[in-house]
Amino acid sequence: MRISDAIALGRTMIKPLAGQHLINNQTEGCAWGMVQVSSGSRYNELQQRAATYRIALPCGCRGMVIGGGLILQLAERMTNLSMVVVHLFNDHVMTRKDWTLDQLIDWVRSVEPADPEEKASEAAVSNVPEEVHSAV
Repeated sequence: MRISDAIALGRTMIKPLAGQHLINNQTEGCAWGMVQVSSGSRYNELQQRAATYRIALPCGCRGMVIGGGLILQLAERMTNLSMVVVHLFNDHVMTRKDWTLDQLIDWVRSVEPADPEEKASEAAVSNVPEEVHSAV
C-alpha cells in the first residue's frame, strides 16, 4: 500500500481535522490518522517508510512551520516525508487553505518511495516471457 493511497482511502473514513491524529472514536483526524484507519496493521510500516525518506518541503516554507500540532523550527527545507505530510496537511490544507487534500495526495504520490510489494509485483511481471505478455 502506498501512503498516498492510504490518505485517499482514509479521507472517506474520517473527517479531516488539523493537529489531531485521531479523536472522537476515530471519526476525525489528520492525514496520518487517515493513513492509520485505512492501513490497519500496515500503519507502522508506512510511517517508518515516510520517517526515513528525506525530502524538501514543496511549499517553500522554512523557519517556524506548523507540524503535528506543534510549531517546528526547520533550519532548512529538507525534512522527512512524514513531517512534510503533517506540515502540508495542518498548515496548507487545513489552515491557509492554499492546498487541497487532493493536491496533497497527488504530491505525496509523486514523491513517495515505491511500495515494496508493488516493486516485487512489477519485477515478477517484467520477468514473464514476451510471448505471455502478447497473449494477454
